Amino acid sequence: MSLLNPGNNHSTIASAGLAVLIVLFAIQTVSAAHHERPALDCAKAEADTGSPPQLVAERLLAQSFDTEKLACGVNLLVAIADNDAGGFDTQLAALQANARNIYFLDRIVLYELGYLIAWYVTEVPEETKTNASMIALVKAQNEQLRILQRARENRFTNVELDYFEALSIGPNAKALGLLKAVVAADPDSIKGAGHALLAETYYRLPDIAGGDLDRAIGMMRAASERDPDNPRYPRLLAGYLLDAAQADEALAVLKQLLSIETNIAGLQLMADQLRVAADLAQRIGDKGLARQLSARREATMEDHPYLQQRTVVSAMGHFGDKNPMVEE
Repeated sequence: MSLLNPGNNHSTIASAGLAVLIVLFAIQTVSAAHHERPALDCAKAEADTGSPPQLVAERLLAQSFDTEKLACGVNLLVAIADNDAGGFDTQLAALQANARNIYFLDRIVLYELGYLIAWYVTEVPEETKTNASMIALVKAQNEQLRILQRARENRFTNVELDYFEALSIGPNAKALGLLKAVVAADPDSIKGAGHALLAETYYRLPDIAGGDLDRAIGMMRAASERDPDNPRYPRLLAGYLLDAAQADEALAVLKQLLSIETNIAGLQLMADQLRVAADLAQRIGDKGLARQLSARREATMEDHPYLQQRTVVSAMGHFGDKNPMVEE
């Protein structure tokens, strides 16, 4: 994210400095909480069940609200894949699990740092580089590239690998070529994820590099149709529609979140999406829908107190895509 220039107003600069200090304090507080909790013994978690490693991994991966258990599940599948170099299924399972781990770690890092860091400083402060979640995220990203490279070296040509390669390089023109092939094949195993990633790539790229808001909307619709129980897709689609000045349809899409049911593995994702969706409904101007979405999130959190709050710390009392230092 590029640095936005807040101007030369001294009060603005002072406010920015205060914001950064408060965010950094929050980071240190979160990091301390991480260190207070004993690390999960993955080997013991596996041994205590007496079940096959694959089954143990599935149980751990279902607990996406606990990053340590999620990481243990990933480690089990990666170990299985490393011991079965010729098995595509095992390597695909490791890639899928690690991608899930990366997604949740990325969310945690985002919520811990907030948006203020990106607005007010040109580089991530040294203090944040020792943050446990940031270190885990970098490790998981490197591991994903290693698994992917090994699968390529084994001459696997399955379209799933194109998807994971595009996921690892992020939204750029190279990703477009890979994802178009994935979407053309539409493998059931990806279940709309290729369409969603292509939509995000179209959305984030500038027009000159292949970005296209209309195509982003079309692809996210396709993703939602293929995986109607994924709450992230309607939330993203609603944001795209709002950017296309289709607020009424955006609200209709957000309402879908009220009827989506999910299992334990999807509860954290649902809680996260409901929070952002409520903010989006508020931004559009439908306070009633915003209250409904917030109420559902609060009920979910009360029923499942182990879910993470994902609360953004902001000295400006702001969360969203706009810089609070810039006047409307």
